Order: sequence, then structure tokens, then C-alpha cells
Amino acid sequence: MRRVLAAVLAILNVGNGLLMLFAGPFWFQSVPGAADTGPFNPHFVQDVGAAFLVAGLALAVRAWRPALWPVALAGAAFLVFHGLIHLAMIVAGHDHRAAFDVVAVVLPSALALYSVLPDKEKIMRSWFARRLLRRFRQQYGYDTSYLDMLLKESPSAFFKFAPLMKASRHREVVPMEASFAAGLTGAKAEDCGPCAQLVVDMALEAGIPKDQIEAVVRRDVRAMSDDVVLAFRFADAVVRRSADEDEHRDAVRAQWGEKGVIDLAFALQMGRMYPMMKAALGYAKECRRISVGGKDIDVIKQAA
Repeated sequence: MRRVLAAVLAILNVGNGLLMLFAGPFWFQSVPGAADTGPFNPHFVQDVGAAFLVAGLALAVRAWRPALWPVALAGAAFLVFHGLIHLAMIVAGHDHRAAFDVVAVVLPSALALYSVLPDKEKIMRSWFARRLLRRFRQQYGYDTSYLDMLLKESPSAFFKFAPLMKASRHREVVPMEASFAAGLTGAKAEDCGPCAQLVVDMALEAGIPKDQIEAVVRRDVRAMSDDVVLAFRFADAVVRRSADEDEHRDAVRAQWGEKGVIDLAFALQMGRMYPMMKAALGYAKECRRISVGGKDIDVIKQAA
């Protein structure tokens, strides 16, 4: 609605501005009340026409790209002040064509201001999102540049992508260490160092034993607990599309049922989703070394 309104006002103001610039005498004689202000001054009319033209173009920018609303706000400011001047004249009783000026000047200026401002809900939602990203970045030392860019350039895309964080935490029946093992395996499979490091840091924060996290990073099955072995082998088989994928899925199903398969599938695939998005947007960094509680570990890779 705001975009449509901005587009209509843009056409009207651009048209009015061009008329004042290139057909000043005609405009002066056609607009009610203009001749009452004094003799025709071509330079003055063209100056005001340029202001209307700029305001109209600014509104056109808002209609073209809603994210550029601050540009349109600057242009609409002229129309608002112009409307306030006429409104003051009406209130003071100095405007003999009050009804016309309310319709032609005051109302359009108010509509212009309304059309360029973004929805309050969207402003607040983006403001909270930026604060949460900043807090997340400070807490984990994680570079959120790709999410910052997504929020800036396409808030709509960002708020569709953000709920994946909640999906990545889905867990009903599998032990937490098994869920993190699947998530870390997924992040490593997409070869994104910062993403894998983030999973490790979150696992440590959740109380997962360091030796189990290190075992997954090293792919050392002998050092893993029974639950972590099940989760790791299942996740690893899925990312490699191994021939024994069904065998490992059946083992998970035998231990935790279908919900267990679902839990690990969510942990694994959500663990891959963020690195995939980072890579597509050009922000991914190769995974070579991961720090587990201050101990650097060289990553052993396996082609996905």
C-alpha cells in the first residue's frame, strides 16, 4: 500500500516539478491562488519546481526499493514543510482557498510522509535482530557478516532464514552429545571452519565432554561413547551417501526409534544449512583447524 501511494505521489510531484521548470507561465496561470502571490517570477518558480522534482524522484525511489526509505524521507521533508506552511496560513485565516489547499497541498504532504516511513513492526523487528546478532557475535566470537548482510539487503529473506536456528535445536529423545556429534559432522562436511568452531563452542557450553568433541573432530571412533558413535556413523554415512547408510539409520532406529532418526536428521542437516548459505553468499572459510577448550586440533576431512 505504501509503495503504491509513493508511486502515485511520485508521478504527481515529478509532473508538477517538470511543469514549473519548463512551462512556468502556464503553471502560474493554471494553479488557483498562484497569481495572488504577486507577479510571475520565472526564476523563483523554477527553483520551487526543482524542489518538487527532487521530492517526486525521492518518492519514486521508495516505490522502487522500499529498503531505501531514508532517501525518500529526505525528499518528502520538503513536501511536509510546504504543507505545514499552508496549514499555518489556513489556521491564521490568510488562505482564501483553504479547501483547495487542504486537498492539493496539506493532505498530499501528510500522505507523502506516511508513504515513505517503513512499518513500525518491521523497524522494531530489524532493530532487535541487529542487537541479537551483535550479542551472538560477542558471545561466541563468531563472524555474523553474512547474516548482517542478509538483514540489511533483504530483511524478508533474513526473517525466513532465521527460524532455522530453532529447527537446529530440535531434540526429543537422543542424548545431547549425540545431537552435537551429528551437527558437528554436518558442519565439517560443508568445510566451513567458523561454523564447525561455533558448533564446538556451543557443545562445550552445553557441557559435552571435551574428549567426545575431540573424537568427532578427529573422526576417532574408538574414543567415542556408544551414543556418539551411533550419531557420528549415521551422520557421516548420510553426508557421504554411503552404501551402508540404511544400516546406520537402522541402528539409530533400534536405539531411539523413529524420533531418534528425526532428531539426528535435524541436527545433521541444520548443521549443514548455515555453512551452505555462507558459502553461497561468499563468506565461508575453509575448515582446517578447530579449537576444543583451547586445544587446537587439525581437522581430518572426508569428502562428502
